[in-house]
Amino acid sequence: MKKQVYIVDDHPLVVDALQNLIAKSEDLECIGSADNIEKAFNDIEQMQPTLVLIDIQLKQNQNGLQLLKRLRTTFPNIAVIIISMLTDDTFVDRAFKLGAMGYVFKEDTTTQIVEAIHTVLKGDYFVSSSQATRLLGHLYRASQKDEKDPIDRLSNRELEVFLMIGEGMPVKEIAANMGLAPSTIETLRSRIKSKLSITENEKLIRVAVEWKYTQAKTDIVVS
Repeated sequence: MKKQVYIVDDHPLVVDALQNLIAKSEDLECIGSADNIEKAFNDIEQMQPTLVLIDIQLKQNQNGLQLLKRLRTTFPNIAVIIISMLTDDTFVDRAFKLGAMGYVFKEDTTTQIVEAIHTVLKGDYFVSSSQATRLLGHLYRASQKDEKDPIDRLSNRELEVFLMIGEGMPVKEIAANMGLAPSTIETLRSRIKSKLSITENEKLIRVAVEWKYTQAKTDIVVS
């Protein structure tokens, strides 16, 4: 019996490429896709796939890690692999802490993506060779110094706000996207500034934009 895979990604070309890739595997089938958290969760609840591939950056600035968190709480037996263009160790680390069993970069080869799916379906964790090298380096550097990367100090919600600030979004728009009061966003922004040792909103915006740029400079490729 084929293992059923569900895709959560807001790039149609990526979804098509992944669907074609899955179709070539005799033991896998794609049973659906969504470009937002609400549709994805409802479909997954009804379809109960074996594995879900989730992109972090979705439509309307939704964060795929929020979906991962909901799935781990509601459907702990459904395996999840994050497939993203975000290569920073912060996202890799948080994805695994939230319950992902694999993290694949969109620039990875199709061979690695298929390998990731089959590895996770066996009950094992997967990181690509490039990730393994980066993570080992990260662990080594962390062992050599007590200081953490300031971004690592942010909570998941604070990181989500920080990303939206990097998109140039004002407080009211961030609040609407997250379903929170503007005053709550102001509080989160103040916490972010404190953790990053920033006093001015203008500098926070500049730092967020620069950090966002370093994460977005990798081309989206599924070859």
